[in-house]
Amino acid sequence: MVSPSAPGDSLDPSDLEDVLRAWGITAPLATSPLALAEDRWQVEYDGEALTLRRYAPTRTAEAIAYEHELLTFLTSRSWPVPVPMPTTSGATLVEAHGARWSLSPLLPGAPPPDESIFLQRRGALLALVHADLADWEPVVAPDRASRLDDCDGAVRQHGLASFEALLARVHVVDARRANALAVLRARVDEQLAAYRYADLPALPLWGACTLEHVLFDGNDVTGLLGFDEARSDVRAVDIAESILVDTRSVGWRIIRWVAGYAAHAKPPLTEQEADLVPVAMAAITLRRAASVLAEAHASAAIDEQSLATVDTALTIEAHEDDLRQVIRTAARLAPV
Repeated sequence: MVSPSAPGDSLDPSDLEDVLRAWGITAPLATSPLALAEDRWQVEYDGEALTLRRYAPTRTAEAIAYEHELLTFLTSRSWPVPVPMPTTSGATLVEAHGARWSLSPLLPGAPPPDESIFLQRRGALLALVHADLADWEPVVAPDRASRLDDCDGAVRQHGLASFEALLARVHVVDARRANALAVLRARVDEQLAAYRYADLPALPLWGACTLEHVLFDGNDVTGLLGFDEARSDVRAVDIAESILVDTRSVGWRIIRWVAGYAAHAKPPLTEQEADLVPVAMAAITLRRAASVLAEAHASAAIDEQSLATVDTALTIEAHEDDLRQVIRTAARLAPV
């Protein structure tokens, strides 16, 4: 028996069975939606637990190929990651039923308790992964549209030509927030230039190392997940993505997380990188707001919920100086 991922999902259970045939997997089998994960199913077949994944329609084939290559490299460095399994034809990506799919082993373990020691360990894990990824030379080129300085890329995937085109749509609904979004874009661009974002080396990134992305069995790390946003950018971006989700911008949580990263970073975290992290946090929330609003526009429904993402981005930008001081303290760098 195969279950759809959620009520209202357009997939019929037989569709999942059809997808799985690309890997030579046939009935009898059982699948069920994975908890807390959209578009992922647990598959039990021949005594083995697997994860079937359906990629978001905005995830390009090139970005997926980059992610798959990155996961293969990390496996070669003995990291427990969900490396995609080849189909009977040797491919790791299947296109079927209007979507792209992959299959990987289901990693054991569970997210750890939300305790300070695990915040520090996640920071350390990201630093260690970064150190290994610095040695990787990908064959597939990364998608530059995901970089912080490309706000157009955040809206283009939802059918708008540019960030300015989005502003025009938002202005019709909420002129105040449209103006605030335009001002925030200008401030973020100024800050990225002031902290010489473009001068820092781009490295392969995990995409965020957070509570749900690291599995433990007791004190042992058994799985690293969440490579959906794997891309190339400066490492401060990965730190910023992780802090936004994992620390909820709470001072002591940021200190523990960044302290873990700084203790294992190779090369050591610099003042320039530390100071860039709050700017990256503002830029990420700006891009996220732009993406949410563009998607809402594509659905003809720019509503209060989507507009509220602008307020979140403004809040992060307003606290940049405080965040910068906290991050420097955690990394044992000179105060600002």
